[in-house]
Amino acid sequence: MKGNLELNALPCSVIVTDVSGNIIFINEFAIASLELTLPLTVNTIEALFPPAAKIFLHTHLWPLLRKDGAVNEIYLKMNRTNHPSLPVLLNVSKGDFKENTCYYWVIFPAEQRACFEQELLNTRKKMQAFAKDAEESRYMLQTVLDGTQDIGILAVSKSGLIRFANTGINVLTGRQSDNLINQSIFTLFSDTLLENKDLKSLLHFFSEEKPLTEKLLPINSFETKIQKYCKEIDVQVQIRQLDSSKTAEDIELIILIIDIQKRKQYEKLQDDFIANISHEFRTPVTAILGSLDLMNSDKIGILPEKVKKLIKNSLSNAYRLKTLVNDVIDFAKLKSNKLNIELKDVELYPLLSTSVEQHKNYLFEKSISLELCHFESNIIIRVDPIRFEQAISNLLSNAIKFSPSSSKVKINAHVANDTVTISIEDQGPGVRPDFIPFLFTQFRQEKSDMNRQFEGSGLGLAISKQLIQDMGGDIGYKPALSEGAIFWISIPINTNYKPVL
Repeated sequence: MKGNLELNALPCSVIVTDVSGNIIFINEFAIASLELTLPLTVNTIEALFPPAAKIFLHTHLWPLLRKDGAVNEIYLKMNRTNHPSLPVLLNVSKGDFKENTCYYWVIFPAEQRACFEQELLNTRKKMQAFAKDAEESRYMLQTVLDGTQDIGILAVSKSGLIRFANTGINVLTGRQSDNLINQSIFTLFSDTLLENKDLKSLLHFFSEEKPLTEKLLPINSFETKIQKYCKEIDVQVQIRQLDSSKTAEDIELIILIIDIQKRKQYEKLQDDFIANISHEFRTPVTAILGSLDLMNSDKIGILPEKVKKLIKNSLSNAYRLKTLVNDVIDFAKLKSNKLNIELKDVELYPLLSTSVEQHKNYLFEKSISLELCHFESNIIIRVDPIRFEQAISNLLSNAIKFSPSSSKVKINAHVANDTVTISIEDQGPGVRPDFIPFLFTQFRQEKSDMNRQFEGSGLGLAISKQLIQDMGGDIGYKPALSEGAIFWISIPINTNYKPVL
């Protein structure tokens, strides 16, 4: 304490006395609390206490104070001018005031202490309730996490160290979750598996010396294999980035490792079944087509008009069946990575021109015109010509199929940033916004009156997407400005192409 200003600023009563108990200073808070008036009519500390308290001062407090130099938490009552005496708690300590030895009497109303203690008790009860809720939530969460036996759940630090592992990781890896704590996430994978490009990018992510908030997570989900005893099992790895300001310790990523062995087995059975049944269909369909083509050519004699009409009908349906079988076979090969893609440097315009010419045979009944817009020549792309034409053909067929009579289908190409984007725009009904996410998925067709008129495999767009992606490109959809649909394909241009002279 340095002076009157500091003592007056305190939010409690403070009285300074000499060693004999004579008052040499009393702060403003004490004057107000004890209802005193200035100039003071009391000169000693004892004068502020009722008779019983004075006796206690002389018999207990002063002897203790002179012996120890301080007393704490003494309960007494003090006089007030206009109200009954005030129960207080006294804390007295020896010190200096204006270079003289003195005693500081710090006075707290007892009722304030009682209120404080009650608040403290209430706060303690609340904290106990919060702790109980937290423990119940932790138990429930732990039970849920440990109940997912086919999913390993890991909490991982920014440096790639495992901070938490559920019991599902025991089932997946055969290793105790407790033994994985503070181990690198990559100890779950063998050295050969670490050659996986997705795991490599994740390893690079952890090795970057940057704050996690400044690092871009390279991938959110990928499939790989994980080491279990002496074998490897198929898993899917999903990664979720956390807000580090809201997590304990240094946990910044949640990694889910999901057992997909059964799914892989079912997919293989499905692919094998589709491939086998499709090949079994292809032989009789080819024979039927050959016979119908021969009958339709009049080479075995002139047939009545009614018979010719029936043959043309049968021929049309046989070709549809052939297309369906080919789609299923192609899709099965794509799923099993058995479809051979042979990339070559080819000029874009002739490819598109050929596709347009091939589809003009289907336009007469609906009077639809195909317009191949003029664009920059000598655009060289590196694709498999046959598979690229197949993807373009799927988009053109859909555009023609869903276009109204006497309408136009436009094919255009635009070059930007060493990429050419081919767009096919029709004037049909377009695609419902809620169906757009499912456009390029297998066996999915939009349910509408228009679609019911044109049955198909539901594989055309899925096949086109896979083919284009395998050739290093991309495919997508956007609504036309007025009405209709625009499907587009983007392919990198081979800027290094040099023709062989």
